[in-house]
Amino acid sequence: MLPRPLRAIWGDLSNEEVKKFGILAVTLFLIIGAYWLLRVMKNPSFDLLVGYEWQPVAKFASVFSVVLVVLIYSKLVDFFSAISLFWILGLFYGLGFIFIGYFINQPDLVTISPTSPLASLFSWIPGRGFGWFTYLFLESFGSIFVALFWSFVASRTSTDSAKRGYGMIMSTTQLGVILGPLTVSMFAKSWGLPVLWAIGGTLVCLVPFIITFYNRVVPHDTTGIAHEASKKKTGMLEGLKLLFSKSYLAGLFIVVAVYEVISTIVEFQMNMLIKQTYPASADGGAMFATLDAYNGACVGILSFFFALFGASYFMRQFGLKFCLVSFPVMIAVTILTVFAGFTMGATSTQLMWLCFGAVIVIKGLNYALNVPSKEVLYIPTSKDVKFKAKGWIDAFGNRTTKLLGATVTNPLSKSINMLLSYGTFASLAIIACWIPVAIFMGNKFEKLQAENKIVE
Repeated sequence: MLPRPLRAIWGDLSNEEVKKFGILAVTLFLIIGAYWLLRVMKNPSFDLLVGYEWQPVAKFASVFSVVLVVLIYSKLVDFFSAISLFWILGLFYGLGFIFIGYFINQPDLVTISPTSPLASLFSWIPGRGFGWFTYLFLESFGSIFVALFWSFVASRTSTDSAKRGYGMIMSTTQLGVILGPLTVSMFAKSWGLPVLWAIGGTLVCLVPFIITFYNRVVPHDTTGIAHEASKKKTGMLEGLKLLFSKSYLAGLFIVVAVYEVISTIVEFQMNMLIKQTYPASADGGAMFATLDAYNGACVGILSFFFALFGASYFMRQFGLKFCLVSFPVMIAVTILTVFAGFTMGATSTQLMWLCFGAVIVIKGLNYALNVPSKEVLYIPTSKDVKFKAKGWIDAFGNRTTKLLGATVTNPLSKSINMLLSYGTFASLAIIACWIPVAIFMGNKFEKLQAENKIVE
């Protein structure tokens, strides 16, 4: 059994649950640690290879790349087990990141020669094509691989066990959010970007081995798995059909994805202020990368304490609905704080640090409070929902809502004042629509649990 202090934080987990969620926590730690290690290098790399002003366009392009990935993923679900999917996607992305690391400092080796007949076909693409590929590849990994992990966990975990164990997973995982960016900030100059990309890829390659070990030593604790396994194969668009045919899934889509609109707006505000204060042309993007790394590390630290002392406790004491509703309310308070500084005449540097803090709070709360809450919502659902509809919600939904956020920021990118003013109004309007949906989802989940039904 867990020591008394940890039982107070996570609940009375059994020995079997400690083993189960401990292995899962290590797995997600590797996934998130690798993602954040690579993520903090994404914007500076894109700025140097393409130009950060094109980032809203990159988010638009990522929607189409993620749609393609989700379609392929949805079909793979029909033919392969969850364990096999971890092997396929883990090696695909892990080796892909190692490939990027090899060429990141010598993009000319993977650039079409100006004398090539193909050069004219791609001349309309701004900057280096390798910069676009790197951005889109990492975006698709963050969308689909994390969704696969949580689908796997939800298909093998009961609701009561999840309320205890998800807090353990999330609090351990935040160490990856901390260590990934810190590794970049400490070793980027001495090791170089190629080594860091290779490390991230290697960590991803380890995930299939751990999941295979988990599947051998930990039994499932949910019901209905045999029934789901016997269902006939469905099409690539089955998840999308389910999404539009079930009110529960439509509400889940809003709870999961709408956060990304606000996060995209606030993060773009922060990065534009960083870019204005510390131009990449002056130091090669070093300060940009350093501040992004510190921001990511701070997100991880805050998330760690929230997850350790808050998520599991609040879910057990106050219920899922409280967690779902409190998240958008806290975001609204954070955004209003930044806007108050803007209206009171804060300088660009002061606004940069206000946005810096806002991003930390918003993302920290998301990882610690919103992520475990929304993953619990997937438990009373069928296999098609867990793997196919979830793929569309988490991957396509996140990219679509990031695109919506980029649609807000793109026309405002030339003026910091307009970006802060209209960006704030848009975010608050979204939150006003988000809260009623969160209440509906909390009530619907409780009803499904009481009636012992699933959404399929």
